[in-house]
Amino acid sequence: MTLAIRGDRASSLSLQLGQRTWLLAIASGFGRIGGLTTEAALLARLRAECERRARSTRFRRAIDHPAGAATAMLAVLTRVNCDLYAYTASHEDYVTAAASLTAVLIVHARVYAIQAGSTAAYLAHEGEVVALSADDVFDERNGMLLFRALGVSPALDVTISSAALAPGDAIVLLGRRARDEAERSLLLAQLEALDPGEHVLIARFEQDESAQSDSSGPRPAGERSRLARVAAAIASFFAAVRGR
Repeated sequence: MTLAIRGDRASSLSLQLGQRTWLLAIASGFGRIGGLTTEAALLARLRAECERRARSTRFRRAIDHPAGAATAMLAVLTRVNCDLYAYTASHEDYVTAAASLTAVLIVHARVYAIQAGSTAAYLAHEGEVVALSADDVFDERNGMLLFRALGVSPALDVTISSAALAPGDAIVLLGRRARDEAERSLLLAQLEALDPGEHVLIARFEQDESAQSDSSGPRPAGERSRLARVAAAIASFFAAVRGR
């Protein structure tokens, strides 16, 4: 699997976590933490936690397998959210800082979208654009209300969805949700742009031909050795039968 990634790196994160696993994330928030904007602090903490856990064989094994990758990433985000909440000094009656986050985990040819807030992820497939993440925004006359965000509570509150990827598909992460079908259609024009713009991250998925298994090609030495032992055992069995 190969990914061609481009876009606004100031508000986003792209990190390879395994041989065929990538993390893409985009954040948008308010307030400041330790001299940084809340979204910058969130993305920096997310990178640091992923890099710390990547030193563990158990995490590397889980994150590079579709069955365990989403659970492993939820554990990462739980820790990051707890740290963010502690840094903000928020409480039930007053929130000093918070951030929306869309994290997209690509594992082999599967994508998992983890969502909290007003950021969003979309999948461009064969000329169509569909939302990967849930809508956490309630529009009001005086602004938007968020159902979820990071840093407002010590408990992680996110939604998660998944989809299959095909070669040529593109994932688009936005700092805000596309308002209607017309805005979604405009995303297609951004796929080939050298500079997609602020608060936009685009990743195009391509199948790595070298990673595809070829049953007609040469087998690894270990497998050849195993097959040779099996063949020898079968030959010995039939020789013993004939000798009876």
